[in-house]
Amino acid sequence: MNKYLKKYDVVIVGGGISGLSSLISLYKKGLKVLLVEKSAFLGGRAFSFKDNSTDEIIDNGQHVIVGACNEFVKLIKDVGAEDKIIKVNNFQVPVIYNDETSYLGSKYFKSIIGLLISLLKYKHLSMIEKYYLLIALIKIKFTDVENSNFSENNFKIWLINNKQNSKSIKCFWELIIKPALNDNLENVETAAALSVIKRSFLEKNRLYFGIPKTNLSSLWIPIEKIIERSSSRILKKTNVKNLISSKGKLIGIKLSNGDVVKADNFIISASHSSTINLLKNSNIENNSTPLETAPIVGIHFWFKKPVIKERYIVSAGSKIQWIFNVSRNHNKKGNHIVISQSAAWEWIDKNKSYLKKIFLEELISLFPHINNDDLIKFSIVKQPNATFRCINNSSSKRNISTSFNNLFIAGDWTDTSWPSTMESAVISGRKAAKFIIN
Repeated sequence: MNKYLKKYDVVIVGGGISGLSSLISLYKKGLKVLLVEKSAFLGGRAFSFKDNSTDEIIDNGQHVIVGACNEFVKLIKDVGAEDKIIKVNNFQVPVIYNDETSYLGSKYFKSIIGLLISLLKYKHLSMIEKYYLLIALIKIKFTDVENSNFSENNFKIWLINNKQNSKSIKCFWELIIKPALNDNLENVETAAALSVIKRSFLEKNRLYFGIPKTNLSSLWIPIEKIIERSSSRILKKTNVKNLISSKGKLIGIKLSNGDVVKADNFIISASHSSTINLLKNSNIENNSTPLETAPIVGIHFWFKKPVIKERYIVSAGSKIQWIFNVSRNHNKKGNHIVISQSAAWEWIDKNKSYLKKIFLEELISLFPHINNDDLIKFSIVKQPNATFRCINNSSSKRNISTSFNNLFIAGDWTDTSWPSTMESAVISGRKAAKFIIN
């Protein structure tokens, strides 16, 4: 590259989902954009890689969407990748508890009606537990969550105050909120938890679970192909050393190899900590406050025989949380599953052999038709800082502002009113692009 590259309308620092969302929005308006990504992969935390220990392509983490994820679905449609998402209508979540399986969500009845019918049939709760569960859901349905001040410091207190016992929490609420917010119920803010329940199950959106039918990195290939045919550009495996300012305005970025790229506008689309570090390295004052993060651990197993026939299953009351049938979801031969463990502080520092032993034993206890000899290979994926935590008034920490009016911040952690999700990332990216377009 030359020391001074041609000027762009916009430079985006970071090729995660928020950065890609900004890129497509700006490209569609005819702007010339440069996106710079430090890794070899696009998608941020939603990427795939070749695992050397198994010689398999695996995802960095298991991602799902729900019917309320309108902006993410729009992005996928915009790039022609909608056919790469499997939509399981009305959720149809098999829940295993005490060696018995029962379903949340109906195969035959749509929307909220199907959910209510499935709850009435739900084997894991007594009639009185189901009654109080339905009362709590009705209360959430008619609560203005965004404009309410809740006296309960955390969601677990709210549940107890609304007559949810330990079994109801274990067999319903925890199965949803723990993976959605990546935290324990006694920690998460009440408003954040209620918002997840209301958006996912109780609004007029089409009710479904969406799961990728291919590895995550494949979702972003269409974006690269679109940009290749334009005046815009994507640079991967390229670090931004600092932002360059002059006379109170940003004018460029300096890459780690010394090259300088000039532009009219800039979007930082990176993790919260990376954004703060870049601003610090650029001597740019800002109002940032640290956000706490939570870990996720994925345990990948390949077996000689099928473990589950369903696309996914969730376990209540065991060490295992959600299990995804990767082979079926990706329409591949073999028996590859991944166990997704949210709020994984108990596991994040354990070595891989230990995790294999613990989760293989737990899996065999849930599904006795398999044994140790059926395991072919395994892999462990750890994300120590997978998501920000919705605790301690986190919404007040979700904005970073500077004095530069041509610098915009995006990321799933910014204040979108959504938790740390792909939907939040798309919303933030579109929001940053809209500021520039307008």
